[in-house]
Amino acid sequence: MYMPERVAPGSYGRPFHIISGTSNENFPQVPYKESPMSAAAVAAGTILPVDERLPNWENVFILPPGDEIGVYGGSLRTTRAGNITQTDMGMGYGLEMSPDGLLLVPSVFRVFEATEDGREFTFKMRNGARWSDGYPHTMEDIRFALEDLMLNKELMPGLPPVLKSPITGNDMRVQFIDDSTFKVFYDDPNFSFMESSAMNIYSGIKGCPRCFISPSHIQKRYHIKFNAAEIPAILEANNQPNWVKNFSFIRNVRGFDGLPSEPIPTEFDINYMYKGENHYNPVFGGFWARSQESGAEVTEFERNHYHPAIDPEGNQLPYMDEWIGIRTENREVGIFRTMNGESDWSRWDLQTAEMPLYLANSEKGDYSVIKHDSPDGSDSSFVVNQEFTKDAELGHLLRTEDFRIALSMGWNRDGMNQSLAAGLGTPQNMMPHPSTPYFAGEDARTMHAGHDIEGARAIIESMGYSDADGDGYYDSKTGDGPITLFFQMPASYYPFIEWLQSDWAQIGIKMDVQEGAPYAGQRKVDPDEYFEMFSSTEGGSNPWSSGNQRLVNIALHNGSPAIGQYFATRGEEGMPPTGPDPKYQDIYGTMAPDGTYPADISGDMLMIQEQYAEGQVHSMLSPRRVELGKSMFRTNAENQMKIGGLAYAGLFRSLKIKRNNMRNVPKNWSPAGGHPMEWFYFEDGIDNLNHPGNRSKRYSSVSFLDPSYWD
Repeated sequence: MYMPERVAPGSYGRPFHIISGTSNENFPQVPYKESPMSAAAVAAGTILPVDERLPNWENVFILPPGDEIGVYGGSLRTTRAGNITQTDMGMGYGLEMSPDGLLLVPSVFRVFEATEDGREFTFKMRNGARWSDGYPHTMEDIRFALEDLMLNKELMPGLPPVLKSPITGNDMRVQFIDDSTFKVFYDDPNFSFMESSAMNIYSGIKGCPRCFISPSHIQKRYHIKFNAAEIPAILEANNQPNWVKNFSFIRNVRGFDGLPSEPIPTEFDINYMYKGENHYNPVFGGFWARSQESGAEVTEFERNHYHPAIDPEGNQLPYMDEWIGIRTENREVGIFRTMNGESDWSRWDLQTAEMPLYLANSEKGDYSVIKHDSPDGSDSSFVVNQEFTKDAELGHLLRTEDFRIALSMGWNRDGMNQSLAAGLGTPQNMMPHPSTPYFAGEDARTMHAGHDIEGARAIIESMGYSDADGDGYYDSKTGDGPITLFFQMPASYYPFIEWLQSDWAQIGIKMDVQEGAPYAGQRKVDPDEYFEMFSSTEGGSNPWSSGNQRLVNIALHNGSPAIGQYFATRGEEGMPPTGPDPKYQDIYGTMAPDGTYPADISGDMLMIQEQYAEGQVHSMLSPRRVELGKSMFRTNAENQMKIGGLAYAGLFRSLKIKRNNMRNVPKNWSPAGGHPMEWFYFEDGIDNLNHPGNRSKRYSSVSFLDPSYWD
């Protein structure tokens, strides 16, 4: 009888491949079983029998659920302001994040391992797996994805940094060993390849060319190499200028849905190419998109009868038959419908400040409140843009370490925590949890983070500022009124920048705030903007695990875009390290040292980039990597280029609500990864959408604040 893993309070549990073993040797082989919905489809002749749909025992993906073995049936319902999309469907890529968000682990790939020197990586696929349309998944899907898409310079002119050798900058190399195995090689050690959550993106979130697996039987039709004759007609039909743009258009798994409009073979044929009228994107995840039109009132996702995963007792996953997303007119309506019991699962739109309201209505709505804590320790931090020059004096101030320290000291994090985060957060710098490898020490965690109005004002006055007109704000030295900063953020962050506005007024700094998308919709801090607030839930506890981490300037969106772009393109674009430039001085007239970026007054950004690059060639727990990681976080605490606010508060991605009769929802999971929706099931298989007034018969409302939460 299956017994679930006991997860200790505050911990995350083990990755699946460790529990099951690389060939599932830790579980006794049992016959496969299927849902009544699948059995009916088999009887109707529309899908293959379960033994033919699934890989053999060595290759099948075993997902050990968190509570117990589930029961088939039911429709999951979610109400929210936005649409549910294919990318919300749980596992389904080649690799997934471990529960703690620190490593990538096999899913559709059966094996993912590295040599000791970190230069060679071996992948083994799950032989016998099938796409959601029933077509066999073979090595051709991987070869096509890598050779014809990822390494095709028309489609991907430059690979992401994690797919290049850290020292030489050369692209990864690929070797196909046999029908089950392929290898990836680098010139240099590249241990961060095994850790990078960006690999989830490059494993198929929006489809190839950013992937390691592609449904080649569908996508070869749109590739100039395989179907040149039809490409002109396809471009005209899709209103696309060329085949590269069109490929980007058709690969998006969020953009297409429905069933194939011609029969799909169940035997592999390397020459087969789908030519049906309805373009769709088959998937590996537990649900495929029956209807996911953007902006629609309802989106619908149906059981994938070919999902290559089972539970330890041989039941093919998922347990549920479908997932229905109901789009509400705004966030508030979605939340109230959730509290009324009309949503079985919600991980969107929730705000920690509203948690007392959620708790007060939990018994009435028959739901429980969950918090999946990110170990990143950065639920609310903001970047201070070092490249701002539109206003010379303000640019000088932003590049002044003393001024940034004053801003940090002027932030009443404790008050914000009580008012906006229900007192759940830990005020601190941008710093990972003490249980993680790169925690830089208690002194670095709190450095410059204490609320000290008089100390902050003393720093600003030491820079020669005063309030001559008595309006409460320090006057600009140019005579243009008070020092005035600007901060624009969307609704989820807006209460936090309003709080900052009030706090900074007390230290004599005026700030105008505005609700709206920052950086003009681009993933960068534009040089015209001063700040960007963020929650570092994508690998921030391990700077080497994500291209989206914010500690190191390695890309456009990491804080100072030109500096990040220079690193990302290995000097082809962005701001070169040409040394001092009067345009980029600080308020004291100090300029960057020789050989560093002009906007990098202290040289710290270049130093951290160099430490990041060195860390790529060391394994995660090696003493040198640990030393480098701690140094990077400590340096940021000292210079306050990224100013941390609260940690572990459940902000933005962590807070979740589930109906009490929905089981196998993890008690804790890093927000960096998407846990398996395929686990979820309804008590006795009875859902709430089709049974109005249904309530759990065995489980009561609980929250992460209750001692019994971890039982």
